[in-house]
Amino acid sequence: MAKLSYKVSYYVFYVCVALILVVLGMFYGVGYGETNAAGQVEPANTPALMYLMYGMFAVTVIVTLIGAIAQFGGALKDNPKGAIKSLLGLILLIVLLVVTYNIGSSEPVVQGGGEVYSDTMWLKITDMFLYSTYVLAVIAAVGTLVNMSGIFKK
Repeated sequence: MAKLSYKVSYYVFYVCVALILVVLGMFYGVGYGETNAAGQVEPANTPALMYLMYGMFAVTVIVTLIGAIAQFGGALKDNPKGAIKSLLGLILLIVLLVVTYNIGSSEPVVQGGGEVYSDTMWLKITDMFLYSTYVLAVIAAVGTLVNMSGIFKK
C-alpha cells in the first residue's frame, strides 16, 4: 500500500508542477492586455492564475481532511484513548478561532477609492485570521526555541 501511495503522490506532484508551469507561462508570457473593473491594466491570464490557486487550495484542504479522518479512524481502532487525546489540538484551534473572532474589530474600513466597507462579519473574520496567524507564529517560534535549547530532551 505504501508503494501505491508513493507512486500516486509522485505522479500527482509532477502533474501539479506541470500545471503550475503552464499557468505561470501563460500569466507572464502573454503580456498585459486586460483592463479590470477599476480601469487598471493587468496581465491577460490573471483569472487562470487565481483559479489555479483556488483549486490547489481546495484540493489541499480536502486531501488533508480525508487524511486526518482516516488517520483518526485508524488510531481509534488501535488506541482509542490516544485518538481522543489527538483531538486536543483541533479543540484548541477552534477555541483560538472563537476567541480571536470575538476580539476582532467591526469598525468600517475606508478603502482606496474612498469607499467604506462595513460588513461586520467579514471584518471580524479578517481580524480573526490575522490574530490567529500571529498567535500561531509566536507559538511556533517559542516551540522552536524551546526545542533548540534542549529543555525537554530525555
